Order: sequence, then C-alpha cells, then structure tokens
Amino acid sequence: MMNKKRLMAILAAGVLTATSFSPAMIKAESVSAEEAGMAVPADAAGMSAPADAAGAAVSADEAGAAVSADEAGAVVAGDSSETAVFSEDGTPVKKTVKAADINMKVQDSYDFPFLGLKAVLPEELKKQIESSDMLMITEEEWNDDMTGFKYAFFHWNKLTEDQKNEDVNLLGAGYEDWLKSIERVGTLGVYSKDVIDDLDSITGCNEHKELGTSEDGNYKYYLSINKDAESDLTDEIEKIETTITEMTAFDPNKSVFDMPAENANPAAENVGAFETTDIDGNAYTEKVFSDYDLTLVNCFTTWCSPCVNEMPDLDKLYQEMKEKGVGVVGMVIDSVGEDGTTDEDTVKKAQILKEKTGVTYPLLIPDAGNMNGRISGLSSFPESFFVDKDGNIVGDPIMGSKNLEDWKAAVEDALEKINSEK
Repeated sequence: MMNKKRLMAILAAGVLTATSFSPAMIKAESVSAEEAGMAVPADAAGMSAPADAAGAAVSADEAGAAVSADEAGAVVAGDSSETAVFSEDGTPVKKTVKAADINMKVQDSYDFPFLGLKAVLPEELKKQIESSDMLMITEEEWNDDMTGFKYAFFHWNKLTEDQKNEDVNLLGAGYEDWLKSIERVGTLGVYSKDVIDDLDSITGCNEHKELGTSEDGNYKYYLSINKDAESDLTDEIEKIETTITEMTAFDPNKSVFDMPAENANPAAENVGAFETTDIDGNAYTEKVFSDYDLTLVNCFTTWCSPCVNEMPDLDKLYQEMKEKGVGVVGMVIDSVGEDGTTDEDTVKKAQILKEKTGVTYPLLIPDAGNMNGRISGLSSFPESFFVDKDGNIVGDPIMGSKNLEDWKAAVEDALEKINSEK
C-alpha cells in the first residue's frame, strides 16, 4: 500500500510516478483536490481515465493544440475526485481488477536491493501462486517525510475459487476492505525498529521469526505466519530461503520493491560530456548549455499528460527569456528503450507533439550515459532541473509541471543562486 501522504504530494505537484502505480497494482487512493492541497484535476496530476475513455483528444487549452491519443500517445482526464492505477508504461488500468490478476509473477528467486533482501520460494508455494490458490502481493509504508520507509513486506493469502474471480475495487477503501476479507497466511518483510511492537497489526500474522538486522541496525527482518491458517500452507511459508544483504540507498522516486536504475547518479553535480541528437536527427553535445547562463532541462515522456500540457508554457518561457540568457531543453525520456536503443515510434510521437504544441526549444534523445547518470531511472514525470553554461547542475530538482508565471519565478531563483556564487 502506498503512503497516502506520498500520493497526495504527487497529486499536489502534478507529478505522475510510474513505479508508484505498478503492474503489481499498488493501491490507488480516493483523494479529493482539497485533500491534495490544491484544485488539481486528474489529468493535471498525471492521472488518466480508464482505458475505454483514453481514445479522446487532449484539448487545445490543455496542450496548446488538439493532439489525439493515437497521434501522440497522450492521455485524458478522469473523474477529478479519484485517481487511476497505471502500468509502468503509463497505460491506465481499470479501477477494478480480478483478484487473481493482482498476483505477483513467480520467479526462481527475488532480489530487492533497497530492502537488502533476497528470497527463494519452495516449489509447492510457487505452484500455489501460479494457480492463484495463494495470492502473493507487496505492501510498503513510507516515513511521513518520505525520506525512507517504515516497513515493507510480501504477504501470502489463501484464495477460494470464488475469490479468484472477485472484482477488487482499487479506489477509496475498497482495496483495504478486500484485503481484510481474504485469509492471510504469512509474510516476509523488513521493519524499522520503531514499529516492531506492532507486527501483529501490520502483518496480519501472530507468530514472528526474526531473521536478522540490517547493517546499520535500523531495520529488522521477520518471517511471520498466521498460526490459525492451515498448517500445510504455513509450512510452505516457513520453507522460504532468505539472504540478508547490504541495503542500497533509499530512492524516493521508486518503490522499495523496484530495482535501482543502472548508472543512476541523482546527486550528480555536472551533466558531463555527451553526444546525442534531437528528435529530428540534429547533433548535440554538452555545448548546448554554453550559449546560455542558465538552461532549464525538462525531462518528460510522450504519454505523460502534465508533461504535454506544460510544453506551450515552456516555449513561452524560452521565447521571453532567451535574450536574457535563459534556455530550455526537453529530454524525451521514453525515446530510449530498456536495451538502450532508440524507440523510433516514440520519436515519431515526439515529433508530432513538437508540431502540435509549437515548441521551438530542442527536444533531445537521452545519450548513452544519461547525462552523467542524472536522468537515469527517473520515475516521476515531469522532472526538471537547471544547468549553468559549464554544465553544472544548479539547485534542487523541480518535480511536476508549472504554469508560465511559476516557471519565471523558478528561473529568477536559479539566476539569483548563480549570481550569488560568482
């Protein structure tokens, strides 16, 4: 389950976090605009309508031009009082799902570097998961300041034949109520020291075996079972083989069950040397920054509605401030696949977006080094940051979309920072 404060922060910032709404169906909350701290419609928060509504066009007011979903892969708004669930490619998922479809994929082994945990399931348990007799899903709860997690665990639950085909409501309290209706068998997880006394209520289990402690001493590992469940089921949970490893540093842009991005360097101070092209095939290097005192680097994807919606304002910013030494560069993050090759279909979508929104600043394809690792593993879109003429990264990243006036204010703050350091 996602920390509700984290979801509200995402809504308020107008950020779509792809990994937060994963195919494993991490729960969506029913959050009103008032709860989120501002009047943010679902599309402005990156939240799309159900799949049957996604064929509609993004309005001219939203994107500066009528861009159809077929042309640009853009998505449209749903009910402003609710959020939807997304897969990793940004595809909206229905607000209900069959219980059996939530089951995690069976693997020979599981490795979770953020948790410092590896696990191997016994063969019989894997068979039970494959048949959906046993449901395996994850739960995580973050700290209130979202700088770490309180706990994260797998849980295994027995499903009857009727429950396998049950429609699970992913909105509001529907998911939590459904979880309470199925039988918890066991859990395997990592817990901060300050929640250890609450293991029964957190895990839904009543017998806990301590497996070890994290290297820094802040977390403990437990294998837990519900001793009231069938013994042949709990016996399989107790056969799980675990290995505790060193924890990878927490990444607030990812679920703790995600894999860390390769060569990611979110703390990079300089974008380094690079060679790439824009979506039209024109060559670019790090010298793209040398013509301006300050450049806004806007990382976006073609399927992210708030990303598309703010492009006209970003171009206005560019037109109004380029004579003052301020540039804008767009990075089309989804134009490169997981294998590092350029996705030509996405490039074509980006070309259509460029034409329809009228942007004149360059839209670049990420280079092989992902700007010294700075744009590796991004999971929140849009995300932007400033770069000076020497390629140095200025200030903190900016999560979410902004209007023209807010972007102007952000630029002025960054320019002031540069001038104060001279």
